[in-house]
Amino acid sequence: MKYFITVLILLFTLTCVSQVDVQSKIKYHTEKAQNYLDKEKALSGYYSIDKDGIKMYASPTDKINHKIEFQIDWLDMYLFKMTCQKHSSESLMEKYKSGKFTSLIQDGIYIGYNRSEKKLQGLKIAIDPGHIANDFEMGDLEKKHIIIKGDSINGIKDSIEIAEGILTYATAILLKEKLEKEGATVFLTRTADKCAFGKTYQQWKKDDLKNAVDSLYKIGEIKAWQKDYFNSSKAKDRDIFRVIFRDLELAKRVELINNFNPDYTVVIHYNVDETNLDWIKTTDKNFNMCFVGGAFMKNDLITKEKRFEFLRLLITDDLEKSIAISSSVIKKFESELNVPTASARDAKYLIEGCLPTEANGVYCRNLQLPRYIHSPIVYGETLYQDNINECKLLSAETDKTKNKRIQQVADAYFKGILNYVSTNK
Repeated sequence: MKYFITVLILLFTLTCVSQVDVQSKIKYHTEKAQNYLDKEKALSGYYSIDKDGIKMYASPTDKINHKIEFQIDWLDMYLFKMTCQKHSSESLMEKYKSGKFTSLIQDGIYIGYNRSEKKLQGLKIAIDPGHIANDFEMGDLEKKHIIIKGDSINGIKDSIEIAEGILTYATAILLKEKLEKEGATVFLTRTADKCAFGKTYQQWKKDDLKNAVDSLYKIGEIKAWQKDYFNSSKAKDRDIFRVIFRDLELAKRVELINNFNPDYTVVIHYNVDETNLDWIKTTDKNFNMCFVGGAFMKNDLITKEKRFEFLRLLITDDLEKSIAISSSVIKKFESELNVPTASARDAKYLIEGCLPTEANGVYCRNLQLPRYIHSPIVYGETLYQDNINECKLLSAETDKTKNKRIQQVADAYFKGILNYVSTNK
């Protein structure tokens, strides 16, 4: 009898502990969804978080009718995280379409660290140099070409020209060298003169434009009149780039990165003052910031793919790790570059399109790369290229890898990554 009572007490205790654990999980994931993922507080009709786990719905109407699109139980959360790390986007989407999670991982999971003097030994890091410009002509097409007119009052005698794609690639090359010296395996999404498709924009237009236009029309992304326009000789490069090429090329970057299966991804951008129209004059503003995934808007969950990425960010720790490593990098931006970190009121897009995180200068933003890349991500926006001082510093040297300011930016990324990895390893 005494033994029987002891067993009952033990079972009761385990049940209570289990209930407390589930309640803490419900609370954590609910707050995560509300604080980081749902920008306009308008997405609750697409998901539910309760004692059974997390459920996704194709529409708010389906939620009302209890028509579940995908469900994952609390006991399967860890295996779901590992599955997201180990498998391709295509296989993950097939798993999501099945409606119920079962692990794709068959073998036992072992995570260990290779003891080495090199601090990044064994890590895989993807670097995406933002944009594709290798010259000012391509910078014009991307609308990432800054021309500051000569002005003796500002100490600028001759016009200054900057193409962001040139700056980002030089930064990526310098950062790659530093990371590899510490043992990391590094992958770049593009070369100096070629985009993620492995060719120039002009070559892509010649080889692939028609197939791209026909495919987009077939899936309903463009209308019949757009198909006719883009397949005609009247189509302007700027329209082709903006409507057809840009998102497809970004999707290719995502594909390349996810196939590489990195431990971390670094996306490199330089910033501008959004209120400084056409960037033909200088600005006094200058800030650093980093973006991570999240901040989905009202209509951002209308496709199955986006609902899956919402669920992935909710369940995995990619978002938490992205915030942590980005915070480490932003601190180095501030100390190494002597440029302040942007507050939530320092840019219109930070107010209207982002959610602030607990880390200073790190914002959730529903951009294509942070949404679809399956790893912790640092999406850096350093410096204002049109700042009165930065434009002069960044325009120095034809070979931008020899530019001292760009070297400082690469060093800030490197030190931030190294500090995070060393602290958390």
